[in-house]
Amino acid sequence: MFGMPAAPVLIPVARSVGLSRRWLEAILIAAILSFAGKVVIASRTFGSTDALFWEANLRQLREAGPVALYESGTILRRDDGTPYHTEIFNHPPFILRLLSLGGWLSDHTGQPLRFWLRVMCALADLASTMLILAIIRGTQLPISPVAMFLVAASPISLLISGFHGNTDPIMMALLVLTVYLMHRGPPWLAGGALGLAAGIKIVPMLFAPALALSLPGGKRAVFLAGAIGVFFVGSLPIVIEHPGLIWSHVFGYSPQTGIWGISRLVTAFATQAQAQVYAHLAKGVLLLVVGTVSVWLNVRRLQPPIILQCGLLAFVLISLAPGFGVQYLAWLVPWACLLSWRQALAFHGTGGLFLTWFYTRAAHGFPWYLANTVTTQVWNGPLFYVGLLCWLVIGWLTISILKRAVDPRKSY
Repeated sequence: MFGMPAAPVLIPVARSVGLSRRWLEAILIAAILSFAGKVVIASRTFGSTDALFWEANLRQLREAGPVALYESGTILRRDDGTPYHTEIFNHPPFILRLLSLGGWLSDHTGQPLRFWLRVMCALADLASTMLILAIIRGTQLPISPVAMFLVAASPISLLISGFHGNTDPIMMALLVLTVYLMHRGPPWLAGGALGLAAGIKIVPMLFAPALALSLPGGKRAVFLAGAIGVFFVGSLPIVIEHPGLIWSHVFGYSPQTGIWGISRLVTAFATQAQAQVYAHLAKGVLLLVVGTVSVWLNVRRLQPPIILQCGLLAFVLISLAPGFGVQYLAWLVPWACLLSWRQALAFHGTGGLFLTWFYTRAAHGFPWYLANTVTTQVWNGPLFYVGLLCWLVIGWLTISILKRAVDPRKSY
């Protein structure tokens, strides 16, 4: 299939750079303290615009049902009930179960949905750190202890999970669980974890080709069947009753363009017509690049470890993404364990700076309570240059991880 050799061989690692007991203790302490910090922030703030969206989604779900939520979209209202902003609801149907769980917790504890959503994200970050530690030990892939420590203590995770209020960290924890299960159990179980991840947001399906191709031929179909089956069952009954609605709103959704990376530069320096052409073509080009990289990583006789493949794909996605939300930086945090300590400092430092600047502008100063970008223009002035710096650092790291995928035996 795809001209692949019948029995691809995993790259042998020249030497194992294990974590000492002191480093393990430091990482665990950092992860626990980070979790506590996120819960404290969640208990004292409202969050970003996404927190407003999720609370509006819950009201709409309870008042009119799931179909109306997809058809009418998320409607933000003022205190007097007057609507002032609407966006399509682009999440897979499985997320409605998580939304209902958050509503149940809110009803029985007195804490609002926005608090419980961020607690779930904090728990997801903690799980991701533990899983990454287990994956690294299982593959014996050389890593920097400082880079792993920064995964646990990341300011990016602290701000996104503690303040922002969206489901990206939960999605990433399930994707990391998929990687953990890839060579530790039956392929249908790993596929099921991927199906759950895609049930939170559809993005993990972009990792499916690399994940499937990394398996021996007989296991690929089982893995993909598990992923598709869990996603399908988790989407019932609306996926059967209204398939066109799910296709257009979930699979056809494109994030906001013109605020990040290449699309930001095109918007700033090209004509409006050129920017529209780019926005029209860029999504297809990105999918083609991700697919090509996924196949290329696995047609080689010596395959990179799957954690390295997923890390490269995540960085490629954020580097070339035509549409962007600041919470997408959470997609990179678990895979930042693959960086050198200097690279990890650059990533977490510039990412933390960018998010801090963004939320401070959106919240009209510090300390933050509500950072509502619907009513506040933030994508101008110095934030453009801070975002450009963050994107350039991510682009540099993408090239670095690509080089390591060519030779995974490289250690720092």
